Amino acid sequence: MRGNKKINIADEGIISVNASSTEKPHYPKYAVDFDSDEYFHSDDRCGWLEYDYKDMKICPTKYSKKTSNYHDNQCPMNWCIEVSNTRQTNDWRVIDSRNNVTSVSKRDQSDTFDIKTKLNYNECYRFVRFRSTGATSGGSGNFVMASLKYFGSLIKSNDK
Repeated sequence: MRGNKKINIADEGIISVNASSTEKPHYPKYAVDFDSDEYFHSDDRCGWLEYDYKDMKICPTKYSKKTSNYHDNQCPMNWCIEVSNTRQTNDWRVIDSRNNVTSVSKRDQSDTFDIKTKLNYNECYRFVRFRSTGATSGGSGNFVMASLKYFGSLIKSNDK
């Protein structure tokens, strides 16, 4: 928040948010705002939502995801969390995966998950990606997410 005005960290250029596809006007940037009624909507089966921390790196320990107020049938129930420093295809490392999660399968639900892989302090990453790995709550492949927030240590990156 800046004064009384809420800010979106993607709009402010603090991080970049990208996706494998987008159903307009439900852009990836809406996933970084836990307090908004906007939401992200992927437009492909088993798509992904990626955060680029730019000149920072994160050592993620938890994440929270929130479902949209508008959809019950496109909530991800199967996913993995991947990390990378290069964004190269063979560099993504899976640090968490979930199957048949029902705590966030209906509209307007949120839950926080511990990352299953315990990372050392020196295992920090520039890119973190949520990737859908199966059917959503309504059996669809494309997914809707109101917000996704990662928690952990942030460090200034030495990579340029």
